[in-house]
Amino acid sequence: MTKKILVSILFVLPVLSFAQLPEFSLFLNGPAIQNEGKPVAHRFLREANAKYSKRIHRVIDSRMKQNKDMAWPKNPLSHVIWTAVTKGYPDMDKPKAYQNDSLASTYSTKEIIEKGSIEEIVPIAINGDPNNIRYDTVNTPFDPKEIVKFRMMEDWIFDANYSDLRPRIIAIAPIYKIKSQTGINLGEGELFWVKMDELRPILAQQQIFNKKNDAARLSYDQWFRMRQFSSHIVKESNIYDLDIKYIEGFRDDGLAALMESDRIKNDLFITEHDLWEY
Repeated sequence: MTKKILVSILFVLPVLSFAQLPEFSLFLNGPAIQNEGKPVAHRFLREANAKYSKRIHRVIDSRMKQNKDMAWPKNPLSHVIWTAVTKGYPDMDKPKAYQNDSLASTYSTKEIIEKGSIEEIVPIAINGDPNNIRYDTVNTPFDPKEIVKFRMMEDWIFDANYSDLRPRIIAIAPIYKIKSQTGINLGEGELFWVKMDELRPILAQQQIFNKKNDAARLSYDQWFRMRQFSSHIVKESNIYDLDIKYIEGFRDDGLAALMESDRIKNDLFITEHDLWEY
């Protein structure tokens, strides 16, 4: 019996000596679920199966609790988009920056930087004499950290083949504060628009903080596809091509505009329900 045990040990020892054991724990070596870094292709859609479509504009505010992930200090979405458009990422196509949501005319890199920067006219006393003043122009470069809101244009399409209503993000635009030369705030506007299909290969390789699971890293592309953000509707396709807040009846009533936004959201749900066949 003792001989059998000794023989067994002799056979097992060489196997153990060549075995590859991890030096560190699973989480120290990286996430358990690795991200391939490639965007998932859109589901095939035949034109004949697209029975219904509605274009919607939304605003995502990174200051909201559910959207805090996109303001992750290590890799905020504002930095990702700004870098992609102004500098580009190695071995990846640089996405175009469009002037408006028609996605026709584009900006050059120089125009984007100049649009975001602020030129202020500052009085300077010559030789410290307050009665002898000259005016100089001071250029403050744009800081992408100032971007806290994003406008998103998407199409909600009913696919008769699958009998479901699904969104497809068309483009996204960082929102910045427009200021005059004297530093007066003139409101908000879109800095530029980027086609989502041009941006997705970059978003698929940029990580966002996953507060639900440390064992799995989440890319921005996955985050958008899984609709992990909170937003509110600011526009649906209409005859005047205006945002809700500029349409008569909602122009001076913020509460009415918010209720209209909820009505549009509810109508999308009802439309999908009504298009089902029982």
